[in-house]
Amino acid sequence: QVRHRVLAGQTIDLSEAERSELAKLRRLPRSVEARIGADENRNKVLIESLLTLDPESTALVFAASVEHAQMLAVRLTLEGVPSAAIFGTTPTALRRSAVNRFKRGELRVLTNYAVFAEGFDAPAVKAVYVARPTFSPNLYQQMIGRGLRGPLNGGKEECLIVDIADNVERYGGNLAFHDFDRLWERQEGPA
Repeated sequence: QVRHRVLAGQTIDLSEAERSELAKLRRLPRSVEARIGADENRNKVLIESLLTLDPESTALVFAASVEHAQMLAVRLTLEGVPSAAIFGTTPTALRRSAVNRFKRGELRVLTNYAVFAEGFDAPAVKAVYVARPTFSPNLYQQMIGRGLRGPLNGGKEECLIVDIADNVERYGGNLAFHDFDRLWERQEGPA
């Protein structure tokens, strides 16, 4: 079973160069990811949501940037939620240790930037947070797939998928999670 929740994001105004890069590559430029990760109101909403999770559950967070992943892990740890950040330059031994601690439940939240979208297996993940605006349905599906293992694959009966609904000004493309709206609506039922 999938539960879906949408958190309010921010309005992201792009320069002409940023809009051109987004249109060409279908991903936000690093400069925009840095602005998103530094948005205090957006981070407050995200952290508050993570703090409401069952104390026994684990969550995987796809952050907007390396700095965003690091900041979220530190702030959650300071709030009493053991967390770690993983990104491309994290040394292999530290990455392996954090993943093993996460799988054992010693870490409740594992934040990452551009690392765990594919090839990462932690079937007991109870929640997946997509805090990185994603325009590619394939990438989005890979990210949420980390939590959709199900009991036959060692996973949970239910997974919470949380998206942050940012508004990218002057860009016509929708965030990828909207491509799955029909699934969320079917799961959630009529209002």
